[in-house]
Amino acid sequence: MPFDMSALLKKTRKPKAGLRVHRRAAIVQAICDVIREDWRNGITTTLISHEGAIWAALRSGLCLEGMRWPDADKAARDILHQAFARTGAKRPAWKEGQPEWCDGGVIRDTRTNCAQCDGPLEPQQKTFCSPRCANSNRAKMANQDNIEEMRAIQRLRKARWQAAQPDRQCHVCGTSFKPKRSNQILCGTDCAATWGRGHQHG
Repeated sequence: MPFDMSALLKKTRKPKAGLRVHRRAAIVQAICDVIREDWRNGITTTLISHEGAIWAALRSGLCLEGMRWPDADKAARDILHQAFARTGAKRPAWKEGQPEWCDGGVIRDTRTNCAQCDGPLEPQQKTFCSPRCANSNRAKMANQDNIEEMRAIQRLRKARWQAAQPDRQCHVCGTSFKPKRSNQILCGTDCAATWGRGHQHG
């Protein structure tokens, strides 16, 4: 049976041109909130620490919505740059990436204890007392970075979903609101309390 290209094209979604202005603004604001919060809480050392993870997640999400990869990549980059500009994020200078700056002011050549187990170092050892400690430290840091990046991405995905939802009308006060969950019917805690009292004996 010959391959039917026309049938495939009919099933393929037309590539999206770009994001609507209000949704783009909501995504930018969500990124600003996430990177500021993690930086202030000491989870990240700079405002650009999550750059790679956020860029990839944005690009992936836009591609899944039907945008072509080059367009999605450019849109994700522009959104990130806008968020960084709004938060005042700046890339570190060369000296800020050196060991004596990144390691809490400790110059590695003068370290006397292992950075992993805190055991004593031999004169020829600079940071770790053994390959095992070096590998353990590397794995621990990579795992921590992955956890922090996934938490940031989950918060951004939730914000993107919320920005895409149409306004709903609260079942108690009638106020329009943006839902945070798919089954949300009330605008806030006050209306939830009122709703609960009204249905307590129902």
